[in-house]
Amino acid sequence: MAFLVGCKQSSSTKTDRVILPEPDIKIRLHGQKSHIDSNRMSSLFKAKVYAKEPSTKTPIEVVDLQWPNAVDEVYNVWYNQNNNIVCIGAYPYSQTGDWDLGFTHYFDTSGATFAFERNTSFYNSLCTDDLAIEQIVTYYAHDKLIDSTYVLKDVKGNDLDSDSCEFPYDFPYRIYTNVSDVLMAVGIEESNKR
Repeated sequence: MAFLVGCKQSSSTKTDRVILPEPDIKIRLHGQKSHIDSNRMSSLFKAKVYAKEPSTKTPIEVVDLQWPNAVDEVYNVWYNQNNNIVCIGAYPYSQTGDWDLGFTHYFDTSGATFAFERNTSFYNSLCTDDLAIEQIVTYYAHDKLIDSTYVLKDVKGNDLDSDSCEFPYDFPYRIYTNVSDVLMAVGIEESNKR
């Protein structure tokens, strides 16, 4: 059984069609990032891992878990099923183990950065005796900041007061506007795309 529904425009009322802006771009951007985050370790995305040695400028691809003897920074590059890069994570290596740091750029289908996440966990914060965990996420549309979130917690999930914390491992970083700029900055050839 099929139902057909039709609409007939009234001839007495004629209005121009108006294109409305996206009602809540924040919801879409948060959803895009969440989709990538929840599928990075699934078969939906494929990844390449690169390692940069302290004495070199260009990272090498890690194949079959054959890591170099010394690692300065690790890069993970995730690809969708169309072989477009959807996400690049950069993870500097702490020789002392006092801190852990990650910078992740998220890209839309045109290769533009739509989200950036910075995760830091560190000791010696003075606001907790254990590890302090900080997360900053920013969202972009057309190179404009749309939304951001900030979280600072201890390992038990309790909120920490950033005014009472010391940030001894607060390294400078840059948010790039597109995938090509990120690849160039970290020294990975764009020709390495799958």
